[in-house]
Amino acid sequence: MKRNQFLYACMLLILGFLLASNYTFTNATSRDSSQENPSNWEEEFQYKQELIEMEETNKQLRTELNELRHDVRSMEEELGTEADLIKDLANTKNKLQKLTGDFPIYGEGLTITLRDAAYIPAEHHANQYIVHDRHIHQVINELFSAGAKALAINGQRIYRNSYISCVGPVISVDGNPYPAPFEITAIGDQRILNTSLEIQDGVIDRLVQDNIEVTVEKQSRIEMEVKDM
Repeated sequence: MKRNQFLYACMLLILGFLLASNYTFTNATSRDSSQENPSNWEEEFQYKQELIEMEETNKQLRTELNELRHDVRSMEEELGTEADLIKDLANTKNKLQKLTGDFPIYGEGLTITLRDAAYIPAEHHANQYIVHDRHIHQVINELFSAGAKALAINGQRIYRNSYISCVGPVISVDGNPYPAPFEITAIGDQRILNTSLEIQDGVIDRLVQDNIEVTVEKQSRIEMEVKDM
């Protein structure tokens, strides 16, 4: 009996020791946890703050990137507009230089030849049967009005401010004399130019009435060189 009580007491002692040890370990663990948790919370808070700051920075960078893209598109559009404008100006300059004789020009067109009358009645004055500067002016003005891109008289290019006059039996073009026949070449739309000349009661009819012999030929290619400086 006493032996059983002794064994029972030993068991209780051992159990108490185990309970005490477990309590001590639990308290120690709790203390360690209580000491570690603040540190973990601070680290987590810091990470969250850094993440928020990174998101704000990314948001700002995305905004700046969108603004830069918008600026690039605007610059591209502006450069495209300027390129088109420069191209248009270059084409206009090219056309004007061709018209003013700074560039050679070629294309389809007409050749209009004016000749003095082959037959002059004895009772009439010869002056009524020869080509005068007014006749050439009529043809040139009509051709320019019909859209001729370039004109020449006997191979010499003429312009809207060219001076054409009679000097005795010849025609002077910007100071250069030319005898009859007078060959006027015009670069432009053949159909329009020809229709403009041959319209009823138009230039050709008036020339014929003035006893001028007129021939009109269509040319598939006419070349005019740069004017002499």
